[in-house]
Amino acid sequence: MVVILDDDQFPSNDFSQVIAQKSQAALWEVGGRLLWAFVRFCFTHLRTIRWKSLLVLFLSNLGNVYYLATIFMRVYLVDTVLNTKDPDTADRLWIRNDRNATAIALGLAWVLPNVILLASDYFEMAVLDMGHQIRFYLRAALFRKYLHYTEESRALVPIQALKASIMKNIPDLASQGYLILFHLWAMLGKIVMVSIFILREPPRSPLPLIVYPLFIATYMLCTQRQRLDLLAKESDAKTATNQCIMFMHKCDKLFAAYDKRAEVQRHFEDVLKNQRKWALKMKIFTFWDAKLIPLITKVVTGSYIGLSAWLVSTGNSTLGTIVATINVYEDLGNRFATICEGFKELSQGIGPLAEIVLQFNLATDDNLIADLFEMNHEYVLNLSSASTEPINFDAIPISFQNVPIDHSLSADFSTHVPQGSVVQIIGPHDSGKGRLLKRICELEHTAIGTVLRSPHLLVLNVPHEPLFLDSTGFFGNLHLVMEWSQPNTDIDVNKAARGRRILQRLGLGKEWILQQYDFDEAAFFNTGNGDKEEEAEEASADSAPTTSTSAWALSCYDEEAEAVEKDEAVQDQKSSWSYMSQSEKWRFQLARALVFDPHVLIVHRPVDELDDDLQELVLSLLREFVDQRGLEMNDKQGSLDLERRRNRTVLLTTGAATKTSISDYVWRMGDSGVSVVKSPPNRTGR
Repeated sequence: MVVILDDDQFPSNDFSQVIAQKSQAALWEVGGRLLWAFVRFCFTHLRTIRWKSLLVLFLSNLGNVYYLATIFMRVYLVDTVLNTKDPDTADRLWIRNDRNATAIALGLAWVLPNVILLASDYFEMAVLDMGHQIRFYLRAALFRKYLHYTEESRALVPIQALKASIMKNIPDLASQGYLILFHLWAMLGKIVMVSIFILREPPRSPLPLIVYPLFIATYMLCTQRQRLDLLAKESDAKTATNQCIMFMHKCDKLFAAYDKRAEVQRHFEDVLKNQRKWALKMKIFTFWDAKLIPLITKVVTGSYIGLSAWLVSTGNSTLGTIVATINVYEDLGNRFATICEGFKELSQGIGPLAEIVLQFNLATDDNLIADLFEMNHEYVLNLSSASTEPINFDAIPISFQNVPIDHSLSADFSTHVPQGSVVQIIGPHDSGKGRLLKRICELEHTAIGTVLRSPHLLVLNVPHEPLFLDSTGFFGNLHLVMEWSQPNTDIDVNKAARGRRILQRLGLGKEWILQQYDFDEAAFFNTGNGDKEEEAEEASADSAPTTSTSAWALSCYDEEAEAVEKDEAVQDQKSSWSYMSQSEKWRFQLARALVFDPHVLIVHRPVDELDDDLQELVLSLLREFVDQRGLEMNDKQGSLDLERRRNRTVLLTTGAATKTSISDYVWRMGDSGVSVVKSPPNRTGR
C-alpha cells in the first residue's frame, strides 16, 4: 500500500489562516471568496468536471435560442399569419398565399425543436450528471478523512455531524454551491435573448433592462451582510439545538440519578426559543426579499400597458408586438427574480461549505505516521551502519527511549525488547501499563519519548474490551470479512481451516460455535467463489477430526432453502454473541489476533479474569505463538519453515497477582518507576 500525503488545504491554501481558527464564524466572513474557491476546485480538480461544465454551458443556451424564436413566432403569428385585413401580409407568409399551410409550418417549428431540447436535457441528466460526481468525490474523501482522524479531531466531529455532512451538507453544497451557477447562466442567457427582442427597434424601451440589474445589484450589496449574518445566526441556533439533544442523550442516566431532568428541560426550551427568534427574523427578511422584484415587475408591466394604446395608434408598434412585449416584461421580471433567488441559494451554500471545510482540514494521523516511519527507518539505518557485520532486520529490538510511565512525567523508562520474546508487564490499575502499550502501537504520536522498531514489522494491539462486527457471524468476525469485502479479500480455504483450528486450541470448539463458523464459511465461499466449494468442504472436513459439521453446513446451503437459510443465518449472527460468556468473547478476540498473525502482538490483560486452567491454556498458546513464529501455520499446502519465518514478539499486561512461567522478561511497574527482570532460561514449556 502506498500512502500519498497531501498537505494542501481544502478548497484552497489561500484560506489557511482562516481555517486554522477552526471557527465557522471566521469562514462566514470570507464566505463569498470561499465559495468561489470551491467552484474553482471542482472545475480544476475533479475528473471530467471541466469538459462537462463547458458542455452544459453550451447546451443550456439551446433553450434560450428556442425561447427567442418563440417570441418572434408569437409576433409573426399575430401580425402576419392571422392578420387577414392587411393584403401585404400574404407576401410575408412562409408558404406564399397559403395561411393554413403557413400556420401548420409555424406549429411544427414550435414543436419540433423540443425533441432536440428533450434529448439535450436527457443527455445532461443521464450522461453528464455532475452533481453525482461532486457528491461522490466529497463523500468518499470526507469518509476517508474521518477514518484517519486523530483522537482530537474525532472528538470534534461526532458521528451525527459526519452523517449530516455526508447525507445533507454535501448534496446541498453540490446543488447550491456549483450546479446553481449553470441555472444562473441559463437565466442570464434568457435575459440576453429578451434584450435582443426589446432593442431590435428604436421604439423599444430599454428601461426594464436598466432598472432590473441596477436594482438587483444595489439591493444585493445593501442586504448581503445582513443576509449572511442571519444565515450564520440561524445555523448556530440549529447547531445549538442538536448539541443540546446529543448532550442530553449522553448524560440522561446521570441527570435522572441526580434529578436534573427539569433543569435540562428548561435549558432545552431556552435553546428552542433562541432558534425560533433567529428563524423568525430570517423568515421576515425572506418575505420582503421575495416580494420586491415581483412588485417592480407589476409596475413596469402596468406602465407599458398604459402606453400601449398610444404606441399602436401612432404606429410605433403593432398589436402582436404589444402582446409579446407584455409577456416578455413579465418573463423578464421572473428571470431576474430567479437570478436573485440563485444568488440567495449561493449564500445558503456557505453554511454547508464552512462546516465541510472545517471537517476536511482537521488533523489526521497520516503525517504523524509518516514521521514515525522516518524515525524508525533512521533507527534501523543507524544500527546497520554501526554494525560491522550484516544485520538481520527482523531481529532488531524494540527500543524504549525516555518514555514517561505516567502523566506526571516524574519518571521515564528506557530499555530494549529483543525480537522473539515474551514480555510480561505487571502492575496495579492506573500504574501506566496501558500507556506503555499505546506507545508501542503508535497511538500517542505526540507524547514525550520515543519507541523505535524496525518499520516493516506489523504491530497489532488487542484491547481488553471484546470488539465485534455487528450482524456478522463467527467466520466474518474471526477473519474480518463482510459480504461487501469478499471480492477484495485474500481469505482462502486453508486460512479458513487454520482459523477453525485456532478456535479449537483456545477452547472454543463447542459444537454450536463450529457449526455456525462452518455455515458462515460455506456461505462465504458459495456466494463469491462457487468454484471453491469442494475445496471449502475438504478443508473444513480436515479441520474437524470428530464431527462432520462442514458437511452439515454445506448440505443446508441448497438452492431450495437458500432464502430461508439466509434469514435464519442473519438471526443467528445477531444472537450468537449473546450465547457466549465473557471469557469466550475474550478468547475469541485473541483468536482473531492469532489468525491475523502480527510480528508484534500486544495484549492488554488477556488472562486476568480467567480461571487457572484457562489462564494456563491462553498463556501456553502465546508462548507457542512466539516459539513457533506463528500458531497453526502447518497446513496441507505447506508454509515457510520455522527458520525462514520472521520472529514473533508478545507483550502482555497482567495484574500483580497473575503468575506465569512463559515470560522472557518481566517489567514491574511501581511508584518509583519500572524494574526490568530477565526470567531464568529453564522455564516450564520451553
